[in-house]
Amino acid sequence: MVKDDFNLLINIRNMMGGLSPILERVGRFVTENPDYVMRHTITELADSIDTSEGSITRFCRATGFKGFADFRTALALEQGANQPIPGVDPALKPIIDSICDSDKILDSAELNTIASQLHEANHISIYAVGIAVPVAMLLQMNLMRMGKSASLIDRLYQPINPSEGRCVVIAVHITEASADILQMLVQARQQGHKIIALSRGSFHPFTQLADWNLQAAVSCASSGESGFTEIAGTMMVVDRLLNALEQKDERYRQQREASQKSVFSIESIANKLTEYFMS
Repeated sequence: MVKDDFNLLINIRNMMGGLSPILERVGRFVTENPDYVMRHTITELADSIDTSEGSITRFCRATGFKGFADFRTALALEQGANQPIPGVDPALKPIIDSICDSDKILDSAELNTIASQLHEANHISIYAVGIAVPVAMLLQMNLMRMGKSASLIDRLYQPINPSEGRCVVIAVHITEASADILQMLVQARQQGHKIIALSRGSFHPFTQLADWNLQAAVSCASSGESGFTEIAGTMMVVDRLLNALEQKDERYRQQREASQKSVFSIESIANKLTEYFMS
């Protein structure tokens, strides 16, 4: 269930990977056309999606509501509360929306728990493939600047070295998966290592194997998004995680600042991502 009045569309986008094809089609239409959904009946909505009223009702129940009327009311409340940021370049809006949406759904308590795990770890192994690799590189770079032992594995399956002591594993997933990484996570779990999934969306095998899952929001422009939009929200989550780790020990902040700390804020995200990709 995703009944959260002012994160409704974000949560629907994140849960669509776990829905049946019919309900996923309903969810995609809802997230892309919220104004239409608010202003039309269940019959008109079903006709527009080329599905049945029963499918609409099942979708509403899957998102935590009794039926379409309750769902539409919550959607209207959310749309009324979410006002656009003034003065935003339309070309940057999908990126900024991805950052803001990810920030809205980030669980601060879980973030603090994960930061504690990283603080206590002797070594942090980071695994990623595809478009997730730049995010993993950013995380590894900053962890090493803070004085933590951190490695990045982005291609071949490599087991964790038992001599590394207390190891925390972070699996970064955005759009692609790897059988090798999943195999490594299974082995890490068998060895008793703690696993953190840093994922975009809520349905992925990583999240089933992980002890904790930090979610970034699936972009509302996911069908045609650029590389920036794909990773912007996840990079914001990484920055929040690094800031939470700094709160565990003042020396982390001092060491990262001494190594030219990188900050990804909403105001500067476009320039920072451009600089990162072009370097």
